[in-house]
Amino acid sequence: MPDLPVPLRPHPAHPCDAVQQVSFDAVRDAAGLALQYVVRGDLSRLSLPTGSGRTRRDELWKHTCFEVFLGKDGAEDYLEFNFAPDGDWAAYTFRGYRNGGSALDCAPPQIETTVSEDRLTISVRVPALPSEFASGQIRLGPSAIVETQDGTLSYWALHQPPEAPDFHTPNNFQISLD
Repeated sequence: MPDLPVPLRPHPAHPCDAVQQVSFDAVRDAAGLALQYVVRGDLSRLSLPTGSGRTRRDELWKHTCFEVFLGKDGAEDYLEFNFAPDGDWAAYTFRGYRNGGSALDCAPPQIETTVSEDRLTISVRVPALPSEFASGQIRLGPSAIVETQDGTLSYWALHQPPEAPDFHTPNNFQISLD
């Protein structure tokens, strides 16, 4: 298990010279899951969603968005949560690798975004996890999509398959939380 916080790596076919670093941190407690993503770089070159936020919405990955995948050792099913800087969010449950993808019935996460000249911080509280993920060891696969002003997307994760970005790959689920 990597020590937290961990740096995410950009996919080599989708670099972003506006971003110096993307890091991820996580803590699970009785109140749910607390996550933090930090992007360091030239934020003036990034495109950040500016909608009203706090809405459950699909296809957040088409713009700047932060994701976490949750799995359990030996189980094929997993969860996916998406968080946009404007507070929009999505949550899905899968029966196996990219199998299913149905909406997860859950409480909305609390998303707080802080922006400075060279740092974007997304702090997320997932207030409750489904019972099978609320206790015992879970494995996390954090990822991020960062869009620049010209519409270019870069893809950040712990593990990057060489052919194309794929955040769903079990190889990305590298962080263990008890």
